[in-house]
Amino acid sequence: AAFERRLADLDALDASAGERAAAEAVRRGAECEPTAGLDLLFLDGFARASPSASDLLAALAARARRTLARLPWFPDRPDVSAPAEALLRRLEALHQGPGEIEIDFPSLSAEGRAPRLAHLLAAVAAGPAPGPAPEGGRVLGLPAAGEEGEAEVAARLLADLLDDGHAPAEVAVVSAAPERSAPLLRRSCAARGVPFAAGVGSPLGDVPVVRAVRAALAGAPVPGREAAEALLGSSYLGLARPPARLAFLLDRAGALEGQGDPVAALRDRAARLTAPAAAREREDLLSAARAVEALAEALRPLASPATPREWARRLRTFLAAAGVRRRAARGEAAVVAQDLAALRRLEEVAEGLADALALCGRGSERLDPDGWRPLLDAALEAAAARPPPEPAGGAVELWPLSAAAGLSARAVVVLGCRRGAFPPAPRPEALLRDPERAAVNRALRRSALPTSGVRRDESLHQAFCALAAARQTLALLWPAGDGASAAPLALEALAAAGVAPSPPAADPPLSRARAPAEALRAAARLGRAGLAGEAVAALRGAPLLSARAGQALAVGALEGERREAVLARAAAPWAGLVPAPLAGALAEALPREWTPSQLEAEARCPYRFFLAEVARVPEPGAAGPDADPRDEGSLLHAALERFVAARRDRGEWPPAGDAADRAEARAAAESVMARFEAEGRVGDPRVWASRREAVLSRMDRFVAAEARLADGLAPRLLEHRFGGASGRPPLVVRDGTEEVRLAGRIDRVDADGERLLVLDYKNGGDERQLASRLAPEALGVTSFQAPLYLMAAARDLPGRSRLAAGYALLRQGARTAGLEVAAGDGLLAT
Repeated sequence: AAFERRLADLDALDASAGERAAAEAVRRGAECEPTAGLDLLFLDGFARASPSASDLLAALAARARRTLARLPWFPDRPDVSAPAEALLRRLEALHQGPGEIEIDFPSLSAEGRAPRLAHLLAAVAAGPAPGPAPEGGRVLGLPAAGEEGEAEVAARLLADLLDDGHAPAEVAVVSAAPERSAPLLRRSCAARGVPFAAGVGSPLGDVPVVRAVRAALAGAPVPGREAAEALLGSSYLGLARPPARLAFLLDRAGALEGQGDPVAALRDRAARLTAPAAAREREDLLSAARAVEALAEALRPLASPATPREWARRLRTFLAAAGVRRRAARGEAAVVAQDLAALRRLEEVAEGLADALALCGRGSERLDPDGWRPLLDAALEAAAARPPPEPAGGAVELWPLSAAAGLSARAVVVLGCRRGAFPPAPRPEALLRDPERAAVNRALRRSALPTSGVRRDESLHQAFCALAAARQTLALLWPAGDGASAAPLALEALAAAGVAPSPPAADPPLSRARAPAEALRAAARLGRAGLAGEAVAALRGAPLLSARAGQALAVGALEGERREAVLARAAAPWAGLVPAPLAGALAEALPREWTPSQLEAEARCPYRFFLAEVARVPEPGAAGPDADPRDEGSLLHAALERFVAARRDRGEWPPAGDAADRAEARAAAESVMARFEAEGRVGDPRVWASRREAVLSRMDRFVAAEARLADGLAPRLLEHRFGGASGRPPLVVRDGTEEVRLAGRIDRVDADGERLLVLDYKNGGDERQLASRLAPEALGVTSFQAPLYLMAAARDLPGRSRLAAGYALLRQGARTAGLEVAAGDGLLAT
C-alpha cells in the first residue's frame, strides 16, 4: 500500500497499472505508430497472461482485422495444459469481436517436424502410440559426469551439429538454471570454436570479488575468528597485513569462532609467554593482534546506522579505501574485466536498492547494519553480473526453460534433465503458505495467488514445451553419478522415440578433437598404444599443441619406466637411482649417526624420509587450541624423569602407590608445567586448564602401575643418551666394509645383577599396534627401536644375561608384552 501511494504521488504506474491504462487508451481509440491500421495481431510464446495483460491483448485484438494466436497446448494432457487454459478461454471469448480470430496449437503439430519427434510428442502427451517409432529425426539421451561434464558434452554435440550443416541460429540450448549453465557452456563452447550467446552473466553474488565485499560487510564492526581470517587472507581486500601463520596463531591462542574477541585472545596468550624461548611466537601473536585491530578499524565505518542513500555512498567509499578495484585490476584480462564489471554492478545494485526503498517511503529511515545487509543480499540474489562480449548474431543461444513456450528450432539441446530437476521443483514461497493462498483465492473467488500445485503444473508445462521446441534433433542431457539419474519424463521421451540413453560420452579420437584438452588426451592414448610418433605428426600443423603433446608423451614414458622399476623393486633413472656425480652429495646429506626413528621412517617411506632428513622440508606444526602432542610428550618425559630420579637417588623404589607418592609425582609434573607454560608449549590456556588435570591423572596412573608391576628391578638409567654429543660412543653396525653409526636416547633402563629391562614411555598410540612393533617379523625390518636400545643398554650396563624391552603406556597406566632375549642372541649382534 505504501508503494502504491508513493507511485500515485509521483504520477507513476507499475506494470499492471500501465497495462490497464494502455488497454483503456486502446478502447478509447488512442493510436500509436505500431497499432495504426492494425491488420494482424500475432501472439506467440504466451502460456499465460496477467489479468491486466489479458485486458490489453483483448483491446488490441478488438482493433485488429485478424488475430493469430499460437498457444503451447496439449489437449490430451489437461494437467500439463492447465497454465495456458485461462489465456485460451480469454482468446476464445474474443470470437464475439469484429475481427477474425485464429488459434493455433503448434506443440503437437507434425508440420515441419521430423516423424520421430512427432511420434515422441504424441506418445508423451497422449500415451504410447502403437508400433515402433518411425525413421526421420534424431533423439539423444546423453549422461555426463557432473555439471562441468554436461557442459563439455553439450559443447561437443553443438560442434557436431554445426559440422552437420546446422546454422548456429538454428540450434538452441534450454536450461532450467541458465545462470549456472552459462559460464560452463561459454568456456566449453569457446574451446571448440562454437559461437555461443547466453545473454546472462553469473549470479552477481557468486562473483568472488562481490563475495569478499559481502564478507567485509558481515564482519563489521568486530570481526570474529572466521571473518578475521577470511578478510585478512582475501586477495581483494588490502585492509591490514597479517603475519604468515595467522591461522596457526589464532588456534594457539584459542581464538575460536564464537568464543570472544580474537584480539583479546592473542594478546592474552602473548602476555603469558614470558620465557626467552617464546620471544618469536610472542612477537608473532602481537603482530596478529595488531592486524585484527587494523581490520576492525577499517570496518568501523560500516557499523553505524545510516539511510539507504548513505549506505550506498559508504559502500563506494569502502571499495576505494580497501583498494578493491586496484587489487581486482591485477591478473588475467578476462578475470579483471569480470571483477571490475561486477564491482560497477554492485554499486548500481546498492543505488537501485536505495531508490526502491525511497519509493516505498523508507528513504529517510536509518537502517542499522543488520537491517541493511539482508536487503542488499536479497537485491544481489536477484541481480546478475554483466555477461562478457558475445556474438551479436549467428550464434547458438541459451534460453531459460520458462521461454520454451515460444521456442522453435531445428535442433534443441535440453540441459539438466535429471530426476528432481526436470521439470524443476517450484521455488518455495516465503510470504504465504498454501492454506493461506487457498483462503485468499476463495475470498476473491478467483485464482489470484498461485499455489504450489499451480506452480508444479507450470514447471511441467515448461518441460513439455522444451520437448516440443525441436523440429529435427532433440538431445536430453543430465549429470550422472553420485546418485543422480535421468528424470522420468526424459526416460519416457527417450522410450517413446525408441532410443536408449547413450553410455557416458568418451573423448573423440585425435582426428575429431576440437579443444586442446581433448587433443592432448587423444595424443596420450596414442602414446600408450605405442603410436607416439603418429600423435606428434598429426599435430604438426599446431606447433604449440604439438610441443605440449610431446612433453606429455615424454612424461608418460618416464612414468611408465618408473612404474616398471617400482614393480621390479629396482633402481632406475627416475625411480631412486642416484647419478654417480650426485652420490657424494647424497652421502654428505645423510645422517652421520642414525637414530632408530630415522631408520623406521626410511623403512616405512623412503621418500618421506628423503624430504624430512635430506631435503629438510619441515613438517607442518600442530594447530588447534590443544597443546602440540610432541610438547605434551616432552612435558611428561621431563616430569617422569624428575620423579623417578628423585626416588632412585633416595633408594625408595618402587613407589607404594599411596597418596604421598601421587602428591610427589604431581609436584614434579607441576614444576615442569610452569616452565612449559612460560614457553607457550601448552596450547590455549583455557583449554589447558582442563587438559592439565588429564596430564596429572596420567602421573597418578603411572605411580599406581609402577607399584602394581614391581618386579625387583630398579631404575639405573634415565633419559640415557648414546652417540652424538652425549659423550658416549655411538653403536656401530657393520656389514663387511660398510658400517652404520647409531645414536639415540633411552627413556629408562631398569636392572638388577642378572636382568635388564628397557622401557620406552608412550603418551599415545594403540596398545596392539605398539605390541606389533615387537613381533619377530618386524624387528630389524620396520622396527629398530627396541633391539638398538637393548644393544646400547647391554653395552653400558654389562654383565646381564637376560634382556627385555617394552612400552610403558602412560594413558592406560599399563605396559605392553615385552621383547625378551638372551645376552648372546643373534638379534643383538653388530
